[in-house]
Amino acid sequence: MEVHHHPQLEHKPKPWKEYLLEGLMIFLAVMMGFFAESLREHMADREREKQYMHAMVIDLQKDSVQINNEIGNTNHAIVELDSLFRCLHSPKLTDSVQVKLYQLNMRAGYLVGFDFSDAASAQLKNTGGLRLIQNQEVTDAIIQYWETRDDVKFNMGVFNQNVQNFWDDGLKIFDMYDIKNLRHPGDKGVGFEIEPDARLLTRDKMQLIEYANRVGGLLVALKVHYLTSILRQRTIEADLEHLIIKNYN
Repeated sequence: MEVHHHPQLEHKPKPWKEYLLEGLMIFLAVMMGFFAESLREHMADREREKQYMHAMVIDLQKDSVQINNEIGNTNHAIVELDSLFRCLHSPKLTDSVQVKLYQLNMRAGYLVGFDFSDAASAQLKNTGGLRLIQNQEVTDAIIQYWETRDDVKFNMGVFNQNVQNFWDDGLKIFDMYDIKNLRHPGDKGVGFEIEPDARLLTRDKMQLIEYANRVGGLLVALKVHYLTSILRQRTIEADLEHLIIKNYN
């Protein structure tokens, strides 16, 4: 019986250059995968950056409409407050002057304010999206926009608190019974009617001057602080919108 012997195959060691080549190929494959993933993430970040900036422009354009309306309303309120301030210093409180004081007081005591369009800003803050903005000039402009917007809100709150104090003091001077048919100022027509025989609760000169000083304080808060802040905000928002469009159009 014959026994067949299988020949033993000899494995010769690979040349070191072949090992080096295989290692190099694996390294290149890993690096290419890393670069591809990095490129994908980079492209995704740039797309999100553009989306954030486009959303910011939409918000700025909405704000522009509201700010322009608020500037008009504020200038009108300044005229009304100035008229009331002057009328309170009238040398004689005739019947017609007292009726006029009622009318001016009702037209001067409105709150100010509007809501900023906040969708894009909320996303940038809540998701850390500000880090995606590569243009440092744009980043600085957005931060400045947020800071000046806070100034507007602060001045808005100060003025409205002063208006509340204004109404509290007015209750000692004006009889609400003589103010009829109160309506929302946005409704058609005048939002109130004053009785033709309306008279002040007091004619004390010192008390009226103190009330005039309250009105003067409202004028300062409105004209020097609030109006100045919204005018500045309009300029900053217009510059920011132009900067974003220039860099992300």
